[in-house]
Amino acid sequence: MPTLACPDLGGFDFREEEILDFPDGLPAFETLRRFVLARRDEFAPFMFLISVDSPAVRFICVPVFLLDPDYRFELAVGDETAAGLEAGTYAAASGNLLLLAIVTLPNSAPATANLASPVVVDARRRSGVQVILPGDTHSHVTPLRPRAVVEESC
Repeated sequence: MPTLACPDLGGFDFREEEILDFPDGLPAFETLRRFVLARRDEFAPFMFLISVDSPAVRFICVPVFLLDPDYRFELAVGDETAAGLEAGTYAAASGNLLLLAIVTLPNSAPATANLASPVVVDARRRSGVQVILPGDTHSHVTPLRPRAVVEESC
């Protein structure tokens, strides 16, 4: 079983079938297209989206439904992405899709989550995409509510 060696986090074992293909990469990391969604019990409900090809590139994520169970966004015709998302409504509880928010942990400010650009993972198709939503319906600096995240994970 391959292992991803992540600085400051140690190793994460994964199976080849757990690799998610991001056809467009992620913004600012367009050349990195293969990621693994890794979990550790001690960090729950947080997860790590780790680049298979460059494990030093990793993102802390949290399921959007833990932050906002009513979260939703629309993709209009023409807004579809290379990852195969179709026009329609995407909600925090989107069936076989997992919507993730990338978390930022600044040194001198409260932790925030990016709800303006959710990562949409289709585990069935083993693919993912980060959707950059137009407008200001959702914020890229949504404060984490530690109590809500901890209560949901118990």
